[in-house]
Amino acid sequence: MKTSPSSTILASAASAAFALVASAASVAHAQPAPAATAPPAAARTFGVDALVALPTGRYADAVDVAIGGLARLEIPSGVLTITGRAGLVYNVVKGDNLTLLFFPVYAGVRYPLGPSGLYIAGELGLTIGYGSRDSQFGSVSDTDTELGGTVGLGMRTGSVNLTGGLFIPDLDDAVAIGGSVGFDL
Repeated sequence: MKTSPSSTILASAASAAFALVASAASVAHAQPAPAATAPPAAARTFGVDALVALPTGRYADAVDVAIGGLARLEIPSGVLTITGRAGLVYNVVKGDNLTLLFFPVYAGVRYPLGPSGLYIAGELGLTIGYGSRDSQFGSVSDTDTELGGTVGLGMRTGSVNLTGGLFIPDLDDAVAIGGSVGFDL
């Protein structure tokens, strides 16, 4: 079979390209693997957070300030940290004989913004609300569950965790500006 000069050149070029790729792969394979630069993943962390929030909008019509405590679980997952928090938030209400409690149960993620300890975080979950009122005729109470969450900017240094942002016990109509300070156990 007779071959044309162009097909011979093409075959030679393909052979040369294959040889170049094969030799580069064998050289790259012979190089030692670079040392890992990321620190080893930390173990799960348990902690407690103290929360203070100033309600806005309709939430502020009924509540002066919200104060609470939350248990916290953190699980490293690659670059992100998976978080879970649950606890009790007491609302200082504007009125006599009123009680308003929130029991948030949230899961979320925290994303680091470089090696400084600064991060952004968001959580979503259920807020169980309990309200009661005492009157001359007795006590009346009600419980309601709403979709809630948090979003914020924080700083982690050692075993201390500081976060500022929004506490949103009801995504429909309850937003507060607040912050939390947490300590690892």
